Amino acid sequence: MEQANQVLDTIRKHAQGLALKTIERINSGQNNDVWLIDSAFIFRFPKYTEGIRQLEKEAELLKQIADRLPLEVPSPMYCVLEPAAAGRAFMVYRKIEGVPLEGERLERMNDAVAMRRIADQLAEFLQALHGTNPKGWLDPSASAHDPIHEWKELYGRLHNKLYRFMNPEARFRTDRHFGDFFATMDPTRIVSSLIHGDFGGSNILYDPARNTVTGVIDFGSAQLGDPAIDYAALSASYGDRFFRIVMELNPDIRDMRGRIRFYQGTFALQEALFGLEQGDDDAFRSGLTTVNELA
Repeated sequence: MEQANQVLDTIRKHAQGLALKTIERINSGQNNDVWLIDSAFIFRFPKYTEGIRQLEKEAELLKQIADRLPLEVPSPMYCVLEPAAAGRAFMVYRKIEGVPLEGERLERMNDAVAMRRIADQLAEFLQALHGTNPKGWLDPSASAHDPIHEWKELYGRLHNKLYRFMNPEARFRTDRHFGDFFATMDPTRIVSSLIHGDFGGSNILYDPARNTVTGVIDFGSAQLGDPAIDYAALSASYGDRFFRIVMELNPDIRDMRGRIRFYQGTFALQEALFGLEQGDDDAFRSGLTTVNELA
């Protein structure tokens, strides 16, 4: 209750015309605390300084791409960036109706027509997103983007920071995973595009009554990158059965399968490293447990 009162005090200094009668904490992910105000407005507070720096860029991106996409995305009403401190900076937008389309929900779905409709919606959304060129995002930086460099940088951070917590088999498996990728991957085959960067079930909203996707949220990880990263997150969230339908709808994905497998194999490592670097014990333990168990 004390934290909720602090959030309301922060919002009250900036909100115009909101009743501020009800507050509900609806999510606490790795990067943000998210609150629902008056059952209608989403307030997202980054937990870390890096997320605060990203907030303004994200809001500008959403303003540019919202009318180009086939699903609803957040439409920021305003951002508060000062003071640049956790719990003080935030972005607000109207709530998009729907519940997170978690993997377990999709696995229990026995309606083949509904599943294909959802696959079609998500495939269409990603194709539209990856084909979008927001001003100031992809041009002129696209020509300078190195799609392999970021993975070499990640591999170095894993060695320097996380390896001491990993068992020998996990270290061996990670060395082989990255080594095979670097040895076989042709960076000229990667067409860098605008990607969501965190295209998992918690950020895909769904209407259970109509069995349709209603929107996509949290573009805090949006960046210039390999479209296969978004497809890897989709595959990791919903499994092979669903992903085969997505590939039928967009055959171009088949050429990305090697990269999709590689990226999917880094998710637990990235979660553990994130937790270690940001002091998030839950993320560190969750990611590290998966990494060591997979070994």
